Amino acid sequence: MSENILEVKNLTVSAGTGTKMTNIVNNISFNIERGETFVLLGESGSGKSITALSILRLFPAAIKISDGSVALHKSNLFQLPENKMRKIRGAKIGMIFQEPQTSLNPVLTAGQQISETLRQHDILSKKQCINRSIELLDAVGIPDAERRINEYPHQFSGGMKQRIMIAIALAGKPDLLIADEPTTALDVTIQAQVLNLLKKLQSERGMSILFITHDIGVASQMADRIAVMQNGSIVELKSKKELFSNPENQYTQKLFDAIPSWEKRTEENEIEKIDRTEHTSLLKVKDLKVYYPIKKGLFKRTIGHVRAVDSVTINLHAGETVAIVGESGSGKTTMGKGILQLLDITSGDITYQKTDLKRLDAQSLRKLRSDIQIVFQDPYSSMNPRMMINDIIQEGMLAQGIGGSKKERDEYTVNLLEQVGLLAEHLYRYPHEFSGGQRQRICIARALAVKPKLIICDEPTSALDVSVQAQILSLLKELQKKYQIGYLFITHNISVVEYIAHYVAVMYEGKIVEQGGVEKILKNPKNTYTKNLLSAVPRIELKTNLL
Repeated sequence: MSENILEVKNLTVSAGTGTKMTNIVNNISFNIERGETFVLLGESGSGKSITALSILRLFPAAIKISDGSVALHKSNLFQLPENKMRKIRGAKIGMIFQEPQTSLNPVLTAGQQISETLRQHDILSKKQCINRSIELLDAVGIPDAERRINEYPHQFSGGMKQRIMIAIALAGKPDLLIADEPTTALDVTIQAQVLNLLKKLQSERGMSILFITHDIGVASQMADRIAVMQNGSIVELKSKKELFSNPENQYTQKLFDAIPSWEKRTEENEIEKIDRTEHTSLLKVKDLKVYYPIKKGLFKRTIGHVRAVDSVTINLHAGETVAIVGESGSGKTTMGKGILQLLDITSGDITYQKTDLKRLDAQSLRKLRSDIQIVFQDPYSSMNPRMMINDIIQEGMLAQGIGGSKKERDEYTVNLLEQVGLLAEHLYRYPHEFSGGQRQRICIARALAVKPKLIICDEPTSALDVSVQAQILSLLKELQKKYQIGYLFITHNISVVEYIAHYVAVMYEGKIVEQGGVEKILKNPKNTYTKNLLSAVPRIELKTNLL
């Protein structure tokens, strides 16, 4: 029988003040064996992160442990004084937080931040700390570690920042590593690298991992056992094989059913052919270039250019979804903003229904905004927090002089909200009163308000749970079918592309390296980069052959 590293029994966590306490984790129990990867799977708000923070006794004063115990090597952590808990954190239990950008100190170098943890748990000289920090950076796959140890967080990419977080978490040689959504903000290829790194380090060090995620694909790749959480409770706990072959709980089944895929699309009979002829053409982009000058020296002379978008050519037709896929930094968003004339382009042609957008003056371009809209990646930052939803949706209508009288605009706005699955009562609330999925629906309603023919969707589902993502994708498909809207869909999520796209273009370092029908590109890629991108996607094998 394997040794239990961690035992959680009847854990209940409450939030609130005084007598107004609400359970946010409800009587959960599980154990983690030595060398095991145990996954807590569930959507945002299910209690996953609170469970992890409870293990470490790291939470605000408003959150309290009401009942239960957490034992590390049979020792109840809830009975330890704070000074002994400080010795546990980092040494016996390491933690990788979800967002490395906010977890790393921007004014300390990578080496200084690792050394901070080392000095906390070991009596080491400055030189020993430096040498050990270099070893750790090298162990997590950061090249030229001896040089980069002196660099600051902003000098590293998102994937490299997460590697630094892993190095910090490993500095104390923990028996248990808690990884809280460590790949959420990463591209699929970087995600694959981080997951493979964790597996490698786990194998080398024999440590256990508590892995927290809402990504079912990631869970299938990492887990030995999985506990599915909903509303603070564990609704199903099985081995990975058992869970994916025979999910019994209704909520678990719902999560699996929400996973987008080509197979799901075929089951829904949604593989329609698009009329890609001249009379259906909405957008033609030819040889689009967006270059940024590199300036150095006292007089800021231009010594070169960053080719953010480099000779991109693409066409989009009415009722068609063209997906632009690629890693962060490949030029996807820059291309979208260039098409909308939200930034200066270097050269190229952008034609919307035979109108050359480059030749339009500001006033003419403003009039055309009603035809071309955008849904941004982050719905919260794209809405004015001081404006009510009614005003946010009607802002574009007023600017374009459409919608008729105030009464007519209000009636139209209510209709829009109902189309995106919201209620009339939501009109007089503020953005912060809504969930992420609801905010994205509001942004879609705002885009639809001016009756566009083309919508640029910039990662509209990247931060959403799988069930909310499914709702948004279904909504977009329904609206497309009803109004023949064309979507330029920017994403790095291949599963989403499989489900929603008709045509796909793969971008790498500012160039389109491959494009064509979605089935042709995703099932039979020719370009090496496309092959690597697709091979990095976690694949799930369900009893229903969903993916």
